[in-house]
Amino acid sequence: MRRLMTIAIACMSVMLSHAQPEVHIARYYGDREAALTFTFDDGLEEHYSEVFPRLKRFGLKASFGIIGSKVGRDHKGIPCMTWEQLREMAADGQEITSHGFRHQSLEQLTGEAQRYEVQHNDTVIYNNVGVFPRTYFYPGNRKTSEAITFCSHNRVGTRLFQSSFGSKRDSLWMQRTLANTLKKGEWTVLMTHGISVGYDAFPNPQLLWNTLEQVAAMQDRLWVATLHDVLAYMTERDSLRLDVEQQNHMVTVTPRSSLDKALFFHPVTVVISGEAVEAKQGKRTLTLIKKGSNTLFDIDPNGDKIQIKMKQ
Repeated sequence: MRRLMTIAIACMSVMLSHAQPEVHIARYYGDREAALTFTFDDGLEEHYSEVFPRLKRFGLKASFGIIGSKVGRDHKGIPCMTWEQLREMAADGQEITSHGFRHQSLEQLTGEAQRYEVQHNDTVIYNNVGVFPRTYFYPGNRKTSEAITFCSHNRVGTRLFQSSFGSKRDSLWMQRTLANTLKKGEWTVLMTHGISVGYDAFPNPQLLWNTLEQVAAMQDRLWVATLHDVLAYMTERDSLRLDVEQQNHMVTVTPRSSLDKALFFHPVTVVISGEAVEAKQGKRTLTLIKKGSNTLFDIDPNGDKIQIKMKQ
């Protein structure tokens, strides 16, 4: 009887060792706890002279909403960036996107006037920067359901919510915002205009510089990314299907996406329970990251099957 029990236990152990691991897409890129996006409106010159150097210093990316008719001129008396400056920022990976050609409220525009405000600005930015805007900042945050539908066409999404963090805020508010973002596992979109001068400028810009430095040190937990990247990732995450098969210690994951590949191509973080020793998507070897009892790796959502070898 004891020998039979030993055999039964051994067989059960073999069955458990071949149990199919759990596979899912991380809520945020890199399996971070929450996400944060800095957005800067109006294309002001100090976004280039003051903000951009600090973003580079801290290794951060942000999104800048550009008013096409104001580039190289001024907006309400405040100097704006030039096309040359915008090209430099885009080359660094900063998002250069649309805030309307004349900064007109879309609540008041229809037909050709709406098309010109939105689509003409896209064309102007593309012709001068070389990057087509795939998001949109609504001037004055004013929008209608019809405007949202129109502006969402051929984009990964638009800025539908944000929290102003200029003159109205202090360091205590910022600390609470960051803490709540992590606690709730949310995506926070921060928005401002002027830095030292202009609309909603900071009484002391050091608040912004301190915040950038702080979030740069939190990137193991907090995904700091552009509006474009977070919108794209979240859409991919919610629409991508993973078909999982296992044979012995090899796991095959087939990604199936119905999204437009020309728009949605941000790498997606996959989490698999257990310890993987090798993963390949097609011929490309994927980088594995051990996190607790799980293994993480990034995949092309539109790519080939992923072959994963699990530790025996």
